[in-house]
Amino acid sequence: MSLKFISFAGAPRERGRQHGEIMRSEIGENAEFYLKRFCAYGTDQKTVQSEAECWLSFLEKLSPEYVDELRGVAEAANRPVETLTMLNIRHEIWLRLMARRAVDLSNLVLDGCTSAGLMPDATGEGAAMLAQTIDGQAAICGTLFVGKMPRGNTVSWLGIFEAGSVGPTAGLNEVGIGLVCNSLLTAIDGRGRMTAPYKLRSRSILEARTFDRAISVIINTDPIISMNYLIGHAQGEIISIETSPNAKRYLYPEHGIITHANHFEPGGIIASEWERFVPDSPFRSRRFARHLRSKLGAIDVDHILAGLKDHFSYPASICCHPAEGSWPNSTLAAVILDLQRLTLFATDGPPCGAPLQRFELST
Repeated sequence: MSLKFISFAGAPRERGRQHGEIMRSEIGENAEFYLKRFCAYGTDQKTVQSEAECWLSFLEKLSPEYVDELRGVAEAANRPVETLTMLNIRHEIWLRLMARRAVDLSNLVLDGCTSAGLMPDATGEGAAMLAQTIDGQAAICGTLFVGKMPRGNTVSWLGIFEAGSVGPTAGLNEVGIGLVCNSLLTAIDGRGRMTAPYKLRSRSILEARTFDRAISVIINTDPIISMNYLIGHAQGEIISIETSPNAKRYLYPEHGIITHANHFEPGGIIASEWERFVPDSPFRSRRFARHLRSKLGAIDVDHILAGLKDHFSYPASICCHPAEGSWPNSTLAAVILDLQRLTLFATDGPPCGAPLQRFELST
């Protein structure tokens, strides 16, 4: 398996058309799968489309360029723009629809992930680095891609995307700002008013020229869903920001390392729900941290990758594999970001069985 690479060019609409043409098949797979999953929990396609229309109208006011690019994807992929909106806002749509129906939280679990941030003094070559597994539904494995965004009105950046999504899951930009994320969950997710969605925030972070601007994307407005944003800078700054619809918490590296999974870390005031239904989260972050510290001061890409391949408590491991059930999860990609060399490493699928590909922002 190999990740496709798109070097975007032109105006937003044209970039969207590039995306839609190259990833047309994968976009179709994602759209059909997520509509099927939504409907399996008691909603229907008409309700999903109506919710997507509401979000599309909201996004047009919030970020016209984002919507223009999204429309370009829809045109080239031969899909309704509402379907592409659903793929871009699926986390928020899913939780809003389920919250309205008071569905048990065990049905709300979205995408996992185990992440890390490494200060320069923790690595062998003195580079700030970020890493994560991107975990999600096993059915969409093989539909991610890497894209390079031109400078335009902002900075150039490199990201890993889900097919159909204009916002990246992780990435880095030309000034050395990088991002990885973890889904979180509280009892009030999906119950608030519409605000900037997760994928728009992740894109805006990578478009930031300064670290404070990147952070402001997260903290200026409360989100409708919970998320941990782990942001780093090549000059040696890393911060993990846990967010929920009504609270935020800031976490920092200890002895050069910080790790995170899908629960709110102990010691805060936010009531975490994810681990009640996915009990592997509390040990994944600690286990990854112990592995990284075993080579403190000399950590390199190979050592990080070895930690991302960990199979302790398989299949509910850092390198996640499908278990029995209707909607099994899997690691879709492992990502490592070198913020000094502006290099993104990634696998197409679980890292235990997929080669690590290298993508450089400068090329």
